[in-house]
Amino acid sequence: MEGLLKELPLHHGLALLFEQLGSSRFWRSLALQLQRIVPCDNALAVCFHAQQAPLILEECSFGTTLASPMPLYCQGLYLLDPFYQLACEPFADGLHHLPDIAPDQFRQSTYYLDYHSQEVGQDEVQYLLRLNDSQVLSLSLGGSRAFTPAELGRLRVVQDWVLAAMKRHWQLQATAPASPRTGLADQLAPMLEQFGRDCLSEREAEIARLTLRGLSSKAIAQQLAISPETVKVHRRNMYAKLGVANHSELFNRFISQLSQAG
Repeated sequence: MEGLLKELPLHHGLALLFEQLGSSRFWRSLALQLQRIVPCDNALAVCFHAQQAPLILEECSFGTTLASPMPLYCQGLYLLDPFYQLACEPFADGLHHLPDIAPDQFRQSTYYLDYHSQEVGQDEVQYLLRLNDSQVLSLSLGGSRAFTPAELGRLRVVQDWVLAAMKRHWQLQATAPASPRTGLADQLAPMLEQFGRDCLSEREAEIARLTLRGLSSKAIAQQLAISPETVKVHRRNMYAKLGVANHSELFNRFISQLSQAG
């Protein structure tokens, strides 16, 4: 009997969640239900679009006050987001954990240190559901500490009904939210691809993009089939041509470019 009583809040929360299917309060209700299962600091529901800026569906904060990262994120920082990069590739629907998908040394990257850890948290999980060839539905949970194996287990246990609820809600919406189609949005995806091409060689621009995504010299060398020493030479030349001294200044240069485009 005591075990059943402990489960009452869960069943009550599910009942409330089902009532919100198709309504504007669905995402917040789902985030609150998951926050009861596993403590987290914030939640974000997004629809990722191929070749377009993400569509923000809902932002939630639980007990902490963070500056909204969405303007800068949608202006182009999403291009550096490992979850967005995963959504652009074949993947299995379900729960995905940041350490499992991020590039090596991601937590030492400027993107993580100056942006992700400040705005999302030290750790993140996302439920990802592919809707069609160009759209992926995402629900992110961020936390100021790492999720424990037990917490990840609980989130995986409930992933079937979470994904089913996300899919059904999307189907029930009378009018699906329109994807952003401004001129800027159509240009965002190629922005990272074009970064530095006006003054860098093709190989230097390629190394700049991989560096921004958090890859180490060793990982870049493996991906490009060159030696780490060659990567370091190209990186030094790239820094000199861009007028920056390190990874942090390279990141700030990219942010400045995004802000000017916005």
